[in-house]
Amino acid sequence: MSSNILVYALATVMLSLTACGGDTTTIARDTSATVAGTGPQVSNTAPPPPAPPTPEANETLYVAHIVEAASGFPIGGVMCSLLNSVPDPEYMRKPIRKNVVHEYVTPKHGQYHAVVEADGKDKYLLVAGYGFAPFITEMGPATPGGKYEKTISATILPMATFVVRSPNGDRTDEGVFTMKLAEASAQIGTRGDSSNIGTTERLDYLGEVTVNRKYGKYYLIVNDAEGHFRYYGTFDWNAETAKKSKHAIQLPEKSMSRPDWYK
Repeated sequence: MSSNILVYALATVMLSLTACGGDTTTIARDTSATVAGTGPQVSNTAPPPPAPPTPEANETLYVAHIVEAASGFPIGGVMCSLLNSVPDPEYMRKPIRKNVVHEYVTPKHGQYHAVVEADGKDKYLLVAGYGFAPFITEMGPATPGGKYEKTISATILPMATFVVRSPNGDRTDEGVFTMKLAEASAQIGTRGDSSNIGTTERLDYLGEVTVNRKYGKYYLIVNDAEGHFRYYGTFDWNAETAKKSKHAIQLPEKSMSRPDWYK
């Protein structure tokens, strides 16, 4: 297996937890997504991680090794955030800043570590960023002189990037993009509804969005920042379409009517 490989296969994310007082295993959600050359990268030639620091009497050390599930090789480029509480679903991808104790993108060796104040409160590690469906794991309470270490195994799947243009051809900055599995039970969420949580994101100022999804057939619902020019479509996300780095969407001059498959 060469360095910087990406694995295109579904797998369950297993969190193997080693902490003070014993071993525990928990199961996290499936991860998703990268296109070759971007996002998290797996390496079998990474140098060993440095020895983590020793916490002072009023501090706690947290260490997480992020590795690829099939090979056990480390994954670099993973966004890890140590939180003081579990975020609501809509903040799983980007937690509220006041809840973030420490954050760090793993280097090639895949190790995350942080020394934080021993405030006695539980801490949680959020694995997120490009390449992953965000998931949380408990890290243990911040006890004086405490040390917690975990190995988090994950499989990386392809990641889709879309470019959206307004009816006049300009990029649709700050538009709303929804991509959810094509299922009989799928519904269009109304304002304030939670049915689209985890499937909806804002376009950036260039009218682009990168989403993490496993392979399958999806419904797309896209509109501008004011909710105008709504577009409906379907998208077959597979190894063939993943060869294309970006996928274009043109918003209509008038919002489409809801299609039969999405009423």
